[in-house]
Amino acid sequence: MSGPIVRNYKSGSIVYFEKDKAEDIYVLQKGRVILTFTSVNGNELKEDVRLGEFFGVKSALGRYPREETAQIVGDASVLVFRINEFEKFVSNKTHLIIKMLKVFSSQLRQVHRQLREILGQGEARNASYELMNVAEVFYKNGNYDHAAYAFQQYIKHYPSGAYVKRAQELYDASSKHSPYPVNIQPLTYQQEGNGPSKLEEMLKAPATQPKLDASATLDPNSIPGIFQKAQTLMNANQLDEAGKLFQALASREDSTTQEDEKAVEKAVFHLGLVKFKKAAFDESFSSMSNYIKKYPKGSYLKECIYHLAMSSENLGEKEKAKTLYNKVTLLSPADDTMTSKAKAKMKELA
Repeated sequence: MSGPIVRNYKSGSIVYFEKDKAEDIYVLQKGRVILTFTSVNGNELKEDVRLGEFFGVKSALGRYPREETAQIVGDASVLVFRINEFEKFVSNKTHLIIKMLKVFSSQLRQVHRQLREILGQGEARNASYELMNVAEVFYKNGNYDHAAYAFQQYIKHYPSGAYVKRAQELYDASSKHSPYPVNIQPLTYQQEGNGPSKLEEMLKAPATQPKLDASATLDPNSIPGIFQKAQTLMNANQLDEAGKLFQALASREDSTTQEDEKAVEKAVFHLGLVKFKKAAFDESFSSMSNYIKKYPKGSYLKECIYHLAMSSENLGEKEKAKTLYNKVTLLSPADDTMTSKAKAKMKELA
């Protein structure tokens, strides 16, 4: 399927039943849809879908069964996205992501409130936990860019929050498109400090286009500006275009600031990453080796060696891969996700 399709339904038709497998995301274009679901305290509830509103998003992105039944009232037209189409559609529409976060936050607060009422604990107001939960759902399902954005927002709006260390670790990993760490402890509810955060204030405000942050004011022709453009292209899976920019940056010798030098270093690493994503493992190995030669104490050293190991494994060079995975385990920090994955790979290749 090359894009979303329109489905027309007759009155009384069922779009999906509760417990159905979730594979599609829907937008109501015309008519009326009623969602019927059971609340935490066992009551049956009904909710109207507004024109232009998405439904079926959480279960589809979370890869779990439908939590409600969606039924047509009167004839209706619905736009249907496959999950990958939806992710591509919203990838550069931050205001839509914010709008969905608002909806998810509201729904999660309702669930928390109902649970706490049942337990006699009063009302809970913890948007920080809800944001972390949404971020981790994105991450677990391979939506790295959405996850990284949500973790970044947590760090920005809750710099002293209960989950800030976890958010930073998962942001670093998801922004590099590393798999969700298998050895991390499950996310558990923790009460934050009193008072609304910037995020909670933002979620109460009307959904508008977000203001550009300071990074958006970069000179697009500067070295950091070109790197930012290349990284955006890579995140949009436009690997050929991104690779050309990273290649040009990697050969720059006219850096005048620390920011320029750091952007060039990152470009050398990301050039190898782009080639790995394109399954050009020989070229990726060469690029990653070039990074280590130029930056033997660089910030991406451990990540580079890990990618050298993965490239060797993909090229069928088992012994070389084992040696490189072992080198990864010897680099600090000794308790991070990459070390755990390298150890698992060594056992797998033994």
